[in-house]
Amino acid sequence: MDLVTGGTGIVGAHVLDALLSQGRAVRALRRKGSDSAIVEQILRHYHPDGSERFHRIQWVEGDLFDADALRDAMHEVEHVHHCAALVSFDPRDAHDLQRTNVDGTANVVDAALETGVKRLCHVSSTATIGGGLDGGTGDETKPFVQDEHSSGYAISKADAELEVHRGIAEGLDAVMVNPCVVIGPGIPGRSTMTMIARVRKGSLLFPGGTNAVVDARDVATAMIRLVEEGTTGERYLLIGEEISYRKLFTLIARSAGKPAPSVELPAWALELGWRAESVRTAFGGRPLITRHTARTASRIRHYDGSKAEKLLGMRFRSTEEAVANVAGFLG
Repeated sequence: MDLVTGGTGIVGAHVLDALLSQGRAVRALRRKGSDSAIVEQILRHYHPDGSERFHRIQWVEGDLFDADALRDAMHEVEHVHHCAALVSFDPRDAHDLQRTNVDGTANVVDAALETGVKRLCHVSSTATIGGGLDGGTGDETKPFVQDEHSSGYAISKADAELEVHRGIAEGLDAVMVNPCVVIGPGIPGRSTMTMIARVRKGSLLFPGGTNAVVDARDVATAMIRLVEEGTTGERYLLIGEEISYRKLFTLIARSAGKPAPSVELPAWALELGWRAESVRTAFGGRPLITRHTARTASRIRHYDGSKAEKLLGMRFRSTEEAVANVAGFLG
């Protein structure tokens, strides 16, 4: 039996799909009132028998702050895939980021220790990898260095990793994965689906920086293999392709039949943009751009993902394949 937290998210849903494809008994934690229909839609996107696969999932109602529900969900579970997290770069979400990503992870770790789970795979982020900006190379050995540019999200994910290490010190067997920007079918308006929706509407603008993209299917495959093959306490970068925002936005736009963006946004325009959005959303709503996203959108990122690639012998899909997969899902 495997348990997936955050099963309705992009990564969690794809982990469920990969586990079901292996014939594993699967249990998933969902919050009260949450709609798991997106998981069935994703399974049907990939498989003719997607609905039948969906009904093989044992859904357990509860959240990361319900200790009893977590222990019940982990009863007789061999592996826990901890995918649940809050992703936000809105400074107003600082408290919720700490509560969900740090306190929630601490509770998952405690429940895994209490129930004797064989191994935990924790989903972290490249946000916790140091050294990858502006000419450097980030890898698993580079620690997170908090400074005035660090986002609340990055801080919360780094603190969550510390909770996993605390669990290891107390006897938990755990590995961590650090994916870059994950692209795959998911709930509209959530995570990278928000960015994709905006670009698919058509825009001539793009920021001048670069990032790295990984297909959600590859993240799921790597996680399931690392549960068996990874080394306790190690981090594994999951990098599909390093890509400029111009190329990424072009692939997304063209997948929707829209023209490629052609106007680079200068840093001063991004600075004006986040300030205008801050004013616009002062009394409600979500900003299209924040101070953090504006100030990192023009930066160059480089990561060395060879550790996981060599261990697993995987060929990660291209960004073009990942974008095409989402376009096929959206229709």
